Amino acid sequence: MRIIKKVLKRFVYFFNGILLGMSKREVKKRRNSHAGEQCFIVGNGPSLCMEDLELIRGTFSFGTNRIYNMFEKTDWRPSCYCAQDYKLINKSAKEISGICVKEKWIGILRDSPYKRIKNANYIELKNEAFYPEKPKFAEDISDGVFEGFTVTYMCLQIAMYMGFSEIYLLGIDHNYSIDAMPDGTVIKNEGVQDHFSKADQIDNIPQTYKSTLAYEAARQYAEKHGVKIYNASRGGRLEVFQRINIEEIAYKKNTRRQK
Repeated sequence: MRIIKKVLKRFVYFFNGILLGMSKREVKKRRNSHAGEQCFIVGNGPSLCMEDLELIRGTFSFGTNRIYNMFEKTDWRPSCYCAQDYKLINKSAKEISGICVKEKWIGILRDSPYKRIKNANYIELKNEAFYPEKPKFAEDISDGVFEGFTVTYMCLQIAMYMGFSEIYLLGIDHNYSIDAMPDGTVIKNEGVQDHFSKADQIDNIPQTYKSTLAYEAARQYAEKHGVKIYNASRGGRLEVFQRINIEEIAYKKNTRRQK
């Protein structure tokens, strides 16, 4: 049995290596492909509403995880879809494959088996321990992105690799009904909804103390490279980035078009 497991593990590692190798050329083409532009990274928090999505139509956006649950309520569609959670990808492979977007970015662990996603670019997810320090931030995502215990961290690494200079976070509440603490205990936050869709249950226990460090690492990298990151979410507990009202962003965008 041990021999079979070793053989299977080697096969998975080899097969994932092929997927990553095939995607690497496409990933490299995206470097600075949107230099100086603005984009939105859209999460699945309960603060997300279809009216906000209508405001960002026409602007490049990243949609994540089960964002497709919002599609029946709005004509907005993300320019790019991203996922990295092992359980979510394998549970929702059919739905993810059916999403019609320009690009799909799937972060995978090299030694873990995944269901195939149609028309996807695969990036290695480097699951390196970092707590209590901040995680690394990828300079070249064709060599992989670093784990930050939130798909938003993956999106931020991709967005800055693409050259976006203004990044707005939307629907990223950073607040869950349950949350793991550094000592391993799990606390419950009564009355807190995890996602905009009540049918969308969390696949893993969040560890916001780690994802907070990831957001701090992203802010540090962005400041060093002249990139602005704003939190346009309505409410939530993410205070790492400067907050901004989404109506203000829409106004600025329309003003630029009129000039």
